[in-house]
Amino acid sequence: MAEMINAAGTVAVFGGSGCEGAHAEVTALAAKLSAPVGYSLKGKQFLEHDNANAVGMTGLLGYGGCHHAINNADVLLMLGTDFPFSSFLPHGKTRIIQVDHNPERLGRRVPVDLGVAGDVRATAAALLPMVAQKPENGFLGRCVEETERFHRKMRHYTAKGPHIKPIRPEYLAAVLSDLADDDALFFADTGTPVIWAARHITYGAGRRLFGSFSWASMANASPNAFGAQLAFPGRQTIALCGDGGFTMLALGDLLTEVQRRAGVVHVVLNNSGLDFVKIEQQEAGFVPFGTDFANPDFAAIAEAAGAKGIRVEDPGDVRDAIATALAHTGGPVVVDVLTDPYALAIPAHVPAETAAGFTLSTARQVFSGRLDDVIETARHNVRLI
Repeated sequence: MAEMINAAGTVAVFGGSGCEGAHAEVTALAAKLSAPVGYSLKGKQFLEHDNANAVGMTGLLGYGGCHHAINNADVLLMLGTDFPFSSFLPHGKTRIIQVDHNPERLGRRVPVDLGVAGDVRATAAALLPMVAQKPENGFLGRCVEETERFHRKMRHYTAKGPHIKPIRPEYLAAVLSDLADDDALFFADTGTPVIWAARHITYGAGRRLFGSFSWASMANASPNAFGAQLAFPGRQTIALCGDGGFTMLALGDLLTEVQRRAGVVHVVLNNSGLDFVKIEQQEAGFVPFGTDFANPDFAAIAEAAGAKGIRVEDPGDVRDAIATALAHTGGPVVVDVLTDPYALAIPAHVPAETAAGFTLSTARQVFSGRLDDVIETARHNVRLI
C-alpha cells in the first residue's frame, strides 16, 4: 500500500461504514497525503465532521467534489465501503486499493489493484508512518472548492428558507440539523427523506443516521426510531418520514408509541406523492404515473390518537414548530410539514443514461399535455438547474 501511495501524484479516500471508530486515523492519513475524503451515505457520519478534506458523496444522492476526486486521483483508497453503484466508481487510469474486514467484498464492485483484508482503523494507523508527506498540488483544493460551491448554491434554499413557499425540504432538514441535540439519533425513510438527511444534516461525533440503506425497504424510519427510543429512553430520536411511508406503516406504530409514551419525533415531509418512485420513473424515461395522492391532516390524526400534533404550512413557522417538537416530553410527536412537491435533488454528477432518461421523460410529459408540470419543476428549482 505504501509503495503504491508514495509513487502516486494524487490520492483520494472514499470511506464507508467500516470507518466507524477510525475518524482520527483516516483524517490524519488524508491530511498527510493532501487527499480529498469522500464517503458513502453510511460513511458520512464517521468521516465528514471535523475534516478539512471532506468533499461530500457520490452516487444519485451525491454532492460536492467527491465524484471528481475519486475518479481523477492516481490512487483511490476505498476504506470499509461496499458501495454498490459501480457506475460512479473509477474505471480506467485510477489505481484502487480496497481495505475491508470482509475479504469477500474485495473487488466485488470494481476491479482493484490491491485488496487488503483488515480493520480500517488498524490499517490506517499502521500505514501512516510509512507514507511520505504529499504537498497540496491543487487537486485537493479543487475538490474542496467544488464542495463549497454546492453548499453556496444550496444556501439559497436554506438561508432564504423562511421566505420561500411552499416549504423547501432543504430548509426543513437544515433547521433540524441546527436544533437537534449533539447526540441525536436520526432515522430516514427510504425515498427523498434520505436525500435531505444526507445533504443537509450534519452528524458530528455523537449523532447517528440510520435507515434501510442496503435493502431500500419503505416506511422504516418510524419503527426504527421507536426501537431506538426503547433502547435509549430520553435520547432525542427523530424520524424523517415520507408521507407515503408514514401512511403505509407509521400510523399503526403511532398507537403503540402513544401507549408506551415513547418520545419519537416524527417529521413528515408531506408533498402528496411518492417522490422517489416518481424520480425512478423519470430516470427510466416514463411519464410519472400513480405517484400522487391526497393526504389527511396528519397532525389532527396524531392528536386524535393521543400524540402531540403540529401542522406547518408556512415556512416562517418551521423553526418554532421543530423547536416545540424537540422539547416535547411524555410521548410521540407528529410534525406534518407541507413541503414543495416540485423540489428536485440533482446529484453533483449525472450519468449519461440517467440524463437521457430524464430528457425522454420530460419530452413525453410535454407531448402528453403535462407542460405545466415541467414548467413548475423548472421554476421551483431554477437555482439548481
